[in-house]
Amino acid sequence: MEWFAAKHALLAHLPVAAGLLLPLALVAALRPGRGIRPWWTACRYLGWAGLLGLLTSLFSGWALARAQGYLIPGHWLPQGATPDLQRHLLYSAAALPVAVAGLWAMHRPRKEHQGLGVLPLFLGLIWASLVLMAGWTGEQLAHPGPGLARLPLPQPAPAAPVPSRPVPPPVNPEAALPIRALDYAALQPIGTELMKSQAHGGRWIRLWADDAAAAAYRTGSPLPEGSLVVMSSVEDRWGRPGPDPGPLYALEMKGGQPRLTFYWPRVPAARLAETGGQARVYWRSPDPHLDACLACHAGGLLTDPMTRSRWKSPSQPKGAVPPAPKPSTPPAGTGKKPSGVAPGTAPSPGPAMPNQ
Repeated sequence: MEWFAAKHALLAHLPVAAGLLLPLALVAALRPGRGIRPWWTACRYLGWAGLLGLLTSLFSGWALARAQGYLIPGHWLPQGATPDLQRHLLYSAAALPVAVAGLWAMHRPRKEHQGLGVLPLFLGLIWASLVLMAGWTGEQLAHPGPGLARLPLPQPAPAAPVPSRPVPPPVNPEAALPIRALDYAALQPIGTELMKSQAHGGRWIRLWADDAAAAAYRTGSPLPEGSLVVMSSVEDRWGRPGPDPGPLYALEMKGGQPRLTFYWPRVPAARLAETGGQARVYWRSPDPHLDACLACHAGGLLTDPMTRSRWKSPSQPKGAVPPAPKPSTPPAGTGKKPSGVAPGTAPSPGPAMPNQ
């Protein structure tokens, strides 16, 4: 289509040339007499050539006008065209029905010695005039002067505002799991053994802290901003750490305030009363379930060393009896009795010696 539109000036020469030659052939075909039939053929040939050339140039001109912005998208005719463009379109469009009428007049039945007549000549002169005027105005459009301006390109209508969707908040990586607290083994352990804490349900606990929190914990100073402390726990079983893991506690200082986390992935049936019947618990500040914890940890950790848990795991099972010590045998010739012989009791005689 772009190539066809670019050839509009070349294609427009065919109807213009037919418009220049057709009047001469029509005048020559007027006289009656023998040998007039070849002039009929010439007139009809020029008429068909001019009509086909006009149709081709009309289509290529429409494509060119659309490519150069003379036509508003969605319309077949220019809107608000300049006077020069209006005249060019008027001459080109009016030449088409006149060309069709002229060809009809040229193909009327005639006798061999008759000419084409005055009607084809009249229509042919009108058609030639229109084609030549269309060619002249087209030349003015191709080489515009000071008074000819191209149609302004239509401005697209402003698009209707698209309702903006609410932007979802950024995904919190700890929305479902306390990721940082679960990696507590990468922190610095506080102490070497489990300690029993009655304040935390009688469980056995162990603290894990980052470097800043560990230094503050050992010196009893407040936790610095951004520090993290995690407390792992196991359930008590007959006064010793049992096999069941307890909840995971975490404390992080943010904005000068402690942010608590309580995570218990699987609550034992015997402990459901502590969680209100929830079999899986994940509470984070400011959850109201942690208000009791905040009452004790309003300033961070319990920095007073006397309030910390000191009940370590016993090294031996309860009820174990130490083994009895073995009796010691005194060295020979010391005159001492064995430690296993009661006082005042003589030792049993040795075996009887045979008579000599």
